[in-house]
Amino acid sequence: MTDSMILMAEEAAGRTFTIDGPLKSITFEFLGKEWVIAESVVTQWVVMVILAVLFFILGRNLKLKPEGRRQVIAEWIVGFFTGYVEGSMGQKYKRGYGPYIGALFCFIILSCLMGLFGLRNPTADVSVTASWGIITFVLVLYTKIKTGGFKGYMKSFIEPMPFMLPFNIIGDFANPVAQALRLFGNNVSGMVIGGLVYFALGSFAIFVPAVLSLYFDLFSAVIQSYIFVTLTMSYVAMADMEE
Repeated sequence: MTDSMILMAEEAAGRTFTIDGPLKSITFEFLGKEWVIAESVVTQWVVMVILAVLFFILGRNLKLKPEGRRQVIAEWIVGFFTGYVEGSMGQKYKRGYGPYIGALFCFIILSCLMGLFGLRNPTADVSVTASWGIITFVLVLYTKIKTGGFKGYMKSFIEPMPFMLPFNIIGDFANPVAQALRLFGNNVSGMVIGGLVYFALGSFAIFVPAVLSLYFDLFSAVIQSYIFVTLTMSYVAMADMEE
């Protein structure tokens, strides 16, 4: 065995591949205590700043009649999500949920794309996806009480038969949990698979085309964002007790 082969074997043996949780991005002291801000939180603020700037540019100086591509694009985005909500949830939810579903979709897809810029994907942190699942749970609860009243909401737990009580309770909590874990699991699996491929190839990874990253960071981002917002609309629409 030549010296170069021995060196390559030693390098391969010394390489490790680990999947850590959210990395510590910022550490500072305040009131005599050390505070740590996770990388996923920092990345979400980056996403919010990008979206705020983008929406400000698209929404400023709007005219009654579009005079440029900027306003045409802005109106198309608003019309797309408004129509999407109306088709999935009904006419009465169009105005209230259009902005939320649009903002949620944009936030999720841009968060997923952060991996293309060397930042950690926030959706690979279960606490991030869980927070969106909790919002869905609150919206479902609000819709049930608003449309059926508190009495109707409590009565729904024993319908169609009283023995369904435990199953209905579990179902209320299972939907947002499954929703959060689905988004989290798909993004983590993509991150792990990509990391394993690059780890296995070692120094030859530079010759690997960007198809793998484009799939997990771009195509998968669009699919997962679409699934998450679609499930959110479905859960809220099914919670309407007036229909």
